[in-house]
Amino acid sequence: MAAILLNREESSAQYPTILEILNPESELGILACVYVPRHVSGHVSLISALGGCPTAPIKPYMVHLVELPKKRKSKLMYHQLEDGDQYSDEEEYGGNDVLEINDALDAFISETKILVHQSKILASFLTINEDVCNGAEDLRVCIIFLPFHKHKRIDGKMENSMEEIRAINQKVLRHASCSVGIFVDRGQTGFQQPHGSQCVQNIAILFFDGPDDREALACSKRILMHSKVNLTVIRFLQKTTASRSSNSWINDASQKDEEVIMAISNIGTENKIDNAFVETFYNRYVAQGRAGFVEKYVSSGQETVAVLREIADSYSLFIVGKGGRGTCPLTSEMSDWEECPELGLVGDLLASSELDISGSILVVQRHRHSEAEGGFLDD
Repeated sequence: MAAILLNREESSAQYPTILEILNPESELGILACVYVPRHVSGHVSLISALGGCPTAPIKPYMVHLVELPKKRKSKLMYHQLEDGDQYSDEEEYGGNDVLEINDALDAFISETKILVHQSKILASFLTINEDVCNGAEDLRVCIIFLPFHKHKRIDGKMENSMEEIRAINQKVLRHASCSVGIFVDRGQTGFQQPHGSQCVQNIAILFFDGPDDREALACSKRILMHSKVNLTVIRFLQKTTASRSSNSWINDASQKDEEVIMAISNIGTENKIDNAFVETFYNRYVAQGRAGFVEKYVSSGQETVAVLREIADSYSLFIVGKGGRGTCPLTSEMSDWEECPELGLVGDLLASSELDISGSILVVQRHRHSEAEGGFLDD
């Protein structure tokens, strides 16, 4: 028994917990979390997009998160109920939601032939995040998809569904053993399931810099393989003169303490990693005509917002990294209207009524522990 446990721990420690280092044609493990039936359509759309290439297999799991009832409404046993009465626990343990989720998932599997393994977690919302994180580790998935705590109403406004979802999302972001994506579903005006669709879905990857943006770009490697997806990478670069070299940064900081010099050195290293990653992506996918690529030069957060307004109605899905980029001139002053820090500055702006976009949003956070091991910057 000890040997089995040791072998299990060793094998679990070796599987990739981030998409950036995963071969695009290796099997991708996904854990999608839903609370109510309306969460299913958005998550199966992501699964459909990621499973569009036969040579790049995926292994998706969907877990229905149900709050553990505090106490039973009726003390009667099932056989003691009168004819026509419903056993109270059936409602409290998922009720009709279970049937609707099962039906929606069965229809998706039948249409796409993508097998989705389904399960249910019944726990207190105060600790259910632990079950999600433990489940992701046991299933050896690379990314967890979580629903946003707001949903789009018929009139187009975003309404708070369950405040508990937001707290759970924040806990999973802090403690997950893999990367995490929060999906803001815009319903019929947002991202739709590409499998079986007659029209092509336009998707934009917003790349600023940092490990989270690289993880978002790595996620797009799987999505662009789908025949019904048209993907464009939009890279935001600072509008500065090329004459200012990295040496001038170091000279300016030489009068300050050692920590500032180390911070500048880390930023330079991070930029090199970003540039190398984007260049590799460009050569492999953009140069081959499999994805589009646009560079936007901005000098402030206001100019970044202006660009986002221009492209707001051009895409059904926006994918962006949560952050991890520290102080960035490209997103300066954008925190003035920040409402949901768990989405990062750019993701929060896209999800807010400030831009009023109709497309869905996927905010990706790279596994934080892997950054520490790699020497990358954190939030």
